[in-house]
Amino acid sequence: MLKPYLIAGILIYSGLLRAAEPPVTAAAFTPDGAAVVVGSQRGIVRLSWPDFKQPQTLATQLAHVHDLAFSNDGRRLAAVGGRPAEAGGIELFEWPAASMHCHRTLGHDVFYQVAWRHDDDGLLVAGPDHSISLLNRDGELVGQVTGHSRDVTTVAMLDNDYFVSGSRDQTLRIWKLPGNELVRTLNNHTRGITDLALRPGSDAVPYVLASASEDRTVRLWWPVRGRLMRFAKLPSPALDIAWLPNGRAILAACADGHLRVIDPDAVTIMQDTKVSDSWLYTVAASPDSRHAFVGGAGGMMQAVSIRLK
Repeated sequence: MLKPYLIAGILIYSGLLRAAEPPVTAAAFTPDGAAVVVGSQRGIVRLSWPDFKQPQTLATQLAHVHDLAFSNDGRRLAAVGGRPAEAGGIELFEWPAASMHCHRTLGHDVFYQVAWRHDDDGLLVAGPDHSISLLNRDGELVGQVTGHSRDVTTVAMLDNDYFVSGSRDQTLRIWKLPGNELVRTLNNHTRGITDLALRPGSDAVPYVLASASEDRTVRLWWPVRGRLMRFAKLPSPALDIAWLPNGRAILAACADGHLRVIDPDAVTIMQDTKVSDSWLYTVAASPDSRHAFVGGAGGMMQAVSIRLK
């Protein structure tokens, strides 16, 4: 049973499940903010927020769910994952009906992350074959972009002309559509890239992009201009990051079980909350910018309040 409790004045709703449960690896708030959709090896479930009740299971064929993302108009949910060394797939669900629109197998290994184009007319998928797959709005493969020397772990749209990819080869690459032209490569990270996130409100050049890496940094960029602005050093690598919708902070779910809230201007840690004794795999910010959903090892799910100074 979920029970709220206080740690250092921070309200936490605990959804800790038994250790035999698979890790929670993906999460996205529904467009109305009333629920959160979570993914794991057990499938995809919609849970009411913040009590994690009223479960609704979505019919999925993905053995592993690595990422969930709503379209910008809130009318579709994309899920990516697959079965390691066997198949990579994407599923699209109509929303709010939560009915499957399509399931497509597109490769021979799992996909890691998905991003919608800003006009919702297509999607980008980060994959293990050193490439980014370009899909149309119905999940059909229309092209691939290659250039990284190792698996592509994360991808983010800047606008309908530019996107950024991050890889285990330690680089970020900026690409221009529709010709898939490589604009520049950013190689300041010293270990693999784990996640990318565009600052809300960065709707014009130069944009502000955050990148997380196994090198225990979160770096802020003007990506199209190729400029590193500043970076925050963390005690533990961030496996997943998310901006608050108001753009005032970055949430970092870390491998040491801590949720850290980063001031993007001072690059200091404003809040450090121990959520678990094990890895945190996913974080999502509530639409009101006041709370975070965190998922991790052992099926752990928690809602943590965010206190900005």
